[in-house]
Amino acid sequence: MWIRKSRKDRLTGQRTPLPTQVISNEEFEPMPQTVDQKKVEKLLLGMADAYGRRLGLSRRDFLLTSGGMAAAFLAMNKVYGETFRVSEAEALETAAFGENWPKDQFIFDIQTHHVKDSIDGPLAFRRMTGKLGLNPVLAEVAPTTGDLHRANYLKEIFFDSDTVMAMISGAVIGTPEHFALPVEDMVDTRNQLNKSAGSQRMLSHGLGDPTLPNALEDAAYQVEELGIDGWKFYTGNPTSPWRLDDEQVAYPFLELAQKHGIRNLSAHKGLPIPGRGPKGKPKYFYWTPDDIAVAAKNFPDLNFIVYHSGMQHMVSSLPPGKSGIGEDGNLPWVTDLCRDIDADPSLTNVYAELGTVFAFSVVTHPEIAGHLLGQLMKSFGPDRILWGTDCIWWGSPQWLIEAFRRFQIPEALQEQYGYPAITDADREKIFGLNGARVYDIDVDAVREAFPGDQLSAAKTAYREAGGQPTNTAYGWVAA
Repeated sequence: MWIRKSRKDRLTGQRTPLPTQVISNEEFEPMPQTVDQKKVEKLLLGMADAYGRRLGLSRRDFLLTSGGMAAAFLAMNKVYGETFRVSEAEALETAAFGENWPKDQFIFDIQTHHVKDSIDGPLAFRRMTGKLGLNPVLAEVAPTTGDLHRANYLKEIFFDSDTVMAMISGAVIGTPEHFALPVEDMVDTRNQLNKSAGSQRMLSHGLGDPTLPNALEDAAYQVEELGIDGWKFYTGNPTSPWRLDDEQVAYPFLELAQKHGIRNLSAHKGLPIPGRGPKGKPKYFYWTPDDIAVAAKNFPDLNFIVYHSGMQHMVSSLPPGKSGIGEDGNLPWVTDLCRDIDADPSLTNVYAELGTVFAFSVVTHPEIAGHLLGQLMKSFGPDRILWGTDCIWWGSPQWLIEAFRRFQIPEALQEQYGYPAITDADREKIFGLNGARVYDIDVDAVREAFPGDQLSAAKTAYREAGGQPTNTAYGWVAA
C-alpha cells in the first residue's frame, strides 16, 4: 500500500528535514523504507530531542530550523560514513550553518511540477496503478484542492529554497485530457510569474507526442502561439509508446523542432511505468535510453536532455545492508547510457538530468548516489549534467540543494572506479550554469535583475514575517 508522505507525517508527527524513504510521483512504485533509512530516522529524532533541549526548542520546532537540516546530514554520516560536509556547530548555530554556503548561487531547476486546478495529482497515473494492481486504492482517490497547485508551487520553489530560476514541466501520459498540467497552463504559470516578478524567473516546456492526431500542427501551435522554450517527451506513454530513433514516427517531429528553432528536447527515460514492450522486445523497450544516441547522431543541431539520467528504479525492495548496485558499480540503464556516450565522443548534444534519481539514491544509500554521479561525471563531464529536482513532489527542493552542496563521491569509489571528485566549480555548473548555457540565458543579466525584482521583495517579506519551509513532501511512500 502507498500513502501520501504529507499524510504520513501528520499521522506520525515525524516530519523530518529530508525524506527518510523514497517518494514517488506515482510514475513508479516507491520502495519500502530500508533498515538503514530507519536508523537514520531514529538517530535524527534523537538528535532533535537533544539539540532542541539545548536550544529551548521542541523536537518539531528544531526539525524546522537550519539546525534540523544539519542534524539530518550528521545522522546520515553516522549510518553511511562520512559522505556529507557538515559539522555539529551547524546544528546548534544558525550563523554557522549559513556562513558555509554561497549566497548568490545561480540555481536553475529544469524539472519542476504542479498540477491543474481540477486535480490534486495525476489521476491518470492513479487509475493505471490501480488497474495494474500496484495499489488498487489509488484508482479510487478523489481529487481535492491544495498542496500541488500553483500557489503552493511558488512558495515551495521560490520562497522556501535557494532556487532562482525554474522550468515548469509536465507529463505526456495518456491523452491530452488526462494530462496533469496542460501546456496552456504551463505557459500561463511561466508568463504570470515572470510578469509579476518583473524579470525572467521561469521557462516552460511544451508537451510533445508524435503519435497523437495532428501532432505536428499542435507542435507548431505550441511554438508559434505559446512560445514554448523546449519540449518534454514521454516515449513510454502507455497509450501510444514510441522511440526517438523511429524514423517514421519521431523524425518528422524532430525535423519540425529543428525548423522552428526549438533545440532542447527533454525525454523522460528510466523510472518506467509498468507495462509490456512489443512482441519479441524487452519489457521496458520504450523507456530505456538506448534510442538517444542514434537520434542525437542524426540530429546534431538538437540537444537531447535525458531526464532522470535514464535510471531504472533501483529495485522494489533491498535486503538489509544492501545498496542494490550491480556488479562493477552497474546502475540499470545509467551505465548503458554512459557507455553509449563513451563509444561516440561526437555526442556532445546529449545531457543528463538529475531529477528524482539523485533524490532517491542519496536518501537510500550514498554509495548509489556516488556511482550515479561518478559515472555521469566520467562520461558526460561536469559541463553536461543538468540540475533538476522533480519538485514539488519532494516538497521544497531546499533539502536537495543542501544535499548536493555537501555530497562528495566517497573516496573508496573514486579510487576503485576512477570517479572524479566533485569540485565547487563543478557544482556551480551543474546547479545552473550548464542549464543557462543550454537555454541561452544571460546569467550576468538575470543576476543583476533578480535582487530588485518583485519576487525577491516578496520572498524577503515572507521571511521577515517568519515564513519557513514546512519540510512537507507531496509524493507517495510505501506505507
